[in-house]
Amino acid sequence: MAKNDPGNVRYQNNLPEGLNSVLDGLARVLFYGGLAAAVVGCGVLLWQFFGSGGATPDQITAALNYQGMFKQASLLGMLAACLGALWLFWGEEVCGPIMLIVGFALALMSWYVPMMAPQAANELQGKALQGLVNAGYPAIGVGFLAILADVITRTRMRVKLGAKAEQLKYGKGVKEERDIRNVFMGKCWQLPYCRKFVRERCPIYHSKRTCWKERVGCMCEESVIKNAMDNKVIPADIVAASKFIPQNHKLSAAQKAERCRQCVIYNEHQKHKYSLMLPVVSTAVIAVFAVMWQPLAMMIQGGLSSIDRIYQTVTITQTPDVQASVQATSVEGGVIPYHYIILFVLALVSLAYTVKILEYLIWKLKI
Repeated sequence: MAKNDPGNVRYQNNLPEGLNSVLDGLARVLFYGGLAAAVVGCGVLLWQFFGSGGATPDQITAALNYQGMFKQASLLGMLAACLGALWLFWGEEVCGPIMLIVGFALALMSWYVPMMAPQAANELQGKALQGLVNAGYPAIGVGFLAILADVITRTRMRVKLGAKAEQLKYGKGVKEERDIRNVFMGKCWQLPYCRKFVRERCPIYHSKRTCWKERVGCMCEESVIKNAMDNKVIPADIVAASKFIPQNHKLSAAQKAERCRQCVIYNEHQKHKYSLMLPVVSTAVIAVFAVMWQPLAMMIQGGLSSIDRIYQTVTITQTPDVQASVQATSVEGGVIPYHYIILFVLALVSLAYTVKILEYLIWKLKI
């Protein structure tokens, strides 16, 4: 099955075609079957929560006898649907976030759904609500996995491939030169695609400068190649060699800069720059959240508490029984640390978008 990489370049996995077809079929069965089971299970549990307020004890007892199958359908169906979607929509940016949205919408029901119930909670309602909450956990887990895998895949592809091949114009198809090592963050003549024959007669090399600083080079400027073909001698002295650097007055500065952005040598330099900056910016984001996690968590908890108080004020139909039924999962004093969960999600989102901004600067603007 063809997948999408971060640069929208199609690539094939290494599995045999027959096995791919089997896995595709299994993933579709899991996705559509699990989605149907999750919808039915969650729908019945929601109906039991909102529609059983006036039920008699005998009716509640009868409903409890078969409630378990709908709780299992919602939980296992959500897990199956998420696993199927993970395979079918691998590489899609929205796959993981959608799972997280659905998962948290279900997992946080114990906080906001009882506030909308017009009647007191009974045993059937409490267990139905717990079933809905449990159904959200598989979506959260698989969603985190999808986002983490997407970030790792994009990082590896960017470091390995650099700029996409179709964006290159100058030097496309040129083989790497093996006579000189690939110096990290080196000058143009220290990178793999600099040709030895041209380099020995290149004024950029002898003056110890870089082609992207001078806006002329062996991949884009005809005069550099012509001088090499004519075996023109370039002085070894740095100052003297700099006088032989050609000057193209027919192109504007913007046009020369665009030539660099399309050059295979400059994009090799960008790969080095990305490899250098990625751990720096990632570490910086992690460090900020590591230092500020406690104040940020308290701010989030304060915001949740304010929303909770407003809801309790305007939802005048809420009763003490409903409040007691959700006390274990309340914002303040509950066993579920909602503020830490939200902070963790914000940290992941911040890290992901920081990497996206870095990719935009390095691979799109190519600064």
